[in-house]
Amino acid sequence: MADPKTSFPGLLHPLSMMRRAHGLPSLDFKEIESQELPEPYKQLLAHEGDMTSRLENAYRSSIRVNRLRSSNDGKNYFREVILETSDSPPRAVEYGAIEIQLSNLPDFAKEEVIVGEKPLGGILNEGRIPYACELRGFLKIIPDASIVEAFAMETPMELFGRSNSIKTRSGDTIALIVEVLPPS
Repeated sequence: MADPKTSFPGLLHPLSMMRRAHGLPSLDFKEIESQELPEPYKQLLAHEGDMTSRLENAYRSSIRVNRLRSSNDGKNYFREVILETSDSPPRAVEYGAIEIQLSNLPDFAKEEVIVGEKPLGGILNEGRIPYACELRGFLKIIPDASIVEAFAMETPMELFGRSNSIKTRSGDTIALIVEVLPPS
């Protein structure tokens, strides 16, 4: 089996690429099996659906994007985000990064992705765009200062997440995603 920290694109891609581009160090992580996820992380992460729906159900709130960084080369759209509830005040429910292959989306969905207010799962579901999720692995992460700050954590503690891909029904990749949940 390839080393998940060094194989391309790697379990942390696109987050690892975006962190390098902004001068941030690599994250300290370990690939784990789904049965190693404690609750409530297991319920939130160990499924083959989109995270937007799962988070909306868990937090009983619509989810919106708080975009930290983004870039668009016309072919691929990258963004590092905090997903948060639409409550007042909002609650951070996920930190992550996504690479979206725009050519595999209909025009209306491309436009919504670039506006950057809705999570991709919400755009796909609202637009009734068929897709399938393919889990790439589960992660135990030691957060660095940027993630501690993003989740407003008082002290660092291990976090859990997943690496996922979203594909068209014909198998073309729509997105590669790294999703990290806040402390429970």
